[in-house]
Amino acid sequence: MEDVGQDRADEERDQPHACRGTVASAKKHASRARRRLAPTRPGAEEEGEEYDRADQRIVEAFMTAARTGDTRRMIQLLAPDSIRDAEAALLPHGSRTAVIGAADVAAETTHFRDRIRAASRLAVNGRPMYVIAPGGRPFATIGISTAGGRVTRITLRLTRADDRFEALEPLTAL
Repeated sequence: MEDVGQDRADEERDQPHACRGTVASAKKHASRARRRLAPTRPGAEEEGEEYDRADQRIVEAFMTAARTGDTRRMIQLLAPDSIRDAEAALLPHGSRTAVIGAADVAAETTHFRDRIRAASRLAVNGRPMYVIAPGGRPFATIGISTAGGRVTRITLRLTRADDRFEALEPLTAL
């Protein structure tokens, strides 16, 4: 039995070299392949949404507009009946936890530009999101849903102890 285990270890060690690459390179290629083969993001089946590169680009365009305070561009990217949900702890005292309508969501978003500028794109529990992490400590997440080429929902919530964070490939690599 020891020989079988040794043969398997030798085979695994030699696999990346068969493709003229490093172990790290092979892992990265495998990760990209898994991501490309997955047609929808986790949870999309229940929501009836396909989450693809076009959706990611819409989300990134919205975040760029939000970081710069470009209200007109945000309204163009938001669905007319878009919704922003947020946990009360993330909002100034007395603020509404839900805002409905493109113009209202865009106007309210401009008040949070500093937080949005500090957000980084990561996978949270397997789903692409933005994480607000002042001082490098995850504080809150921004989840953005799309449908029909527009942003339909923005969800802000505090991070939880059981959240899993993973790096995502840059959009330019997609």
